[in-house]
Amino acid sequence: MENTEQITEDQHYVPQFYLKQWVDEGGGFYPMKVEGRTPPKVSIFTQKSNPSRFCYENFFYAQHTGKGDEVSQMVEKTFAEIEAIFSKELPLIEKKILNNEQITDEEKYYLAQCMTFLHFRGKKYLDDSKRMTDEMMKQVLQRSVHFFDKDPKAKAKMEELGVTKEEMIKFAYEGKYTVDFGNIHHLRIMEDMQGFSNLLFAKYWRVYLSREGNFITTDAPYLDLPLSKEFWGNDFLSREQSFVMSPRVVIVATYPKNESGKKFVRKDITGKQALIQQLNVHSLMHCIRFGFHKDKDLLLQLEKVAGVVYDIKYAEKGSGN
Repeated sequence: MENTEQITEDQHYVPQFYLKQWVDEGGGFYPMKVEGRTPPKVSIFTQKSNPSRFCYENFFYAQHTGKGDEVSQMVEKTFAEIEAIFSKELPLIEKKILNNEQITDEEKYYLAQCMTFLHFRGKKYLDDSKRMTDEMMKQVLQRSVHFFDKDPKAKAKMEELGVTKEEMIKFAYEGKYTVDFGNIHHLRIMEDMQGFSNLLFAKYWRVYLSREGNFITTDAPYLDLPLSKEFWGNDFLSREQSFVMSPRVVIVATYPKNESGKKFVRKDITGKQALIQQLNVHSLMHCIRFGFHKDKDLLLQLEKVAGVVYDIKYAEKGSGN
């Protein structure tokens, strides 16, 4: 890379244009740190902060995060160009949603593209993808290590290293290692972004409105969660996707059961604090580490609600319901 090029070291995995929707007139918001989930334990910063201080890592998009390379700069530049487009178009679509105007299929698909983009370039996806790959490769090794001595090349390598079959088996099952393919291996999924956008577009969308702007956001504004507890979870259509579009709009996408009916339904919950905080708790308890909003009182109330929701779920689990 030529010295004349500007190198971006602090690479945000949640776009700044997006986070700035939650700041006040002075350009700050209150971060809320998740310190525990079962039971919920959160702490609200005493002072407001600039959003630029959050949701980034040094050379996040490098082949290996933290180690600057040309790949990180190429990815950062491409993502910045895409963000510039979304930053102009999303407010226009949000305005139509809030005005109860018809959202065209083209606009819904545009939102699906934005949601998919934010998901796959985000830290939560990358961390989860790496974890799944690591677990899968460890299972593959545990199943294949018993036959290493049957492969001439593998056997020769073991002899070269002075490692016995029994030692290899012990190593495989202890699992005290990680499998690192680098970030590019996981970011290649962006090549299939159109396919995922198509699937997301086809789902049933319930769009919640808080005209007072009481939805919080987090360092993982798009969530793709399984409804099954099996190891592999559900297929994409059977999973639940949610996206905090703005302080006023939250989108929840579920299985498209009504094939011939409407698949974009608005539900105005303005002033219904219990429902709003329920969505906020959901966002907060599935984030990476931080939630954000400019209204500290709203976050203080959310802190109490999170504990109540947990107590209710724990009581139901204990009673067998």
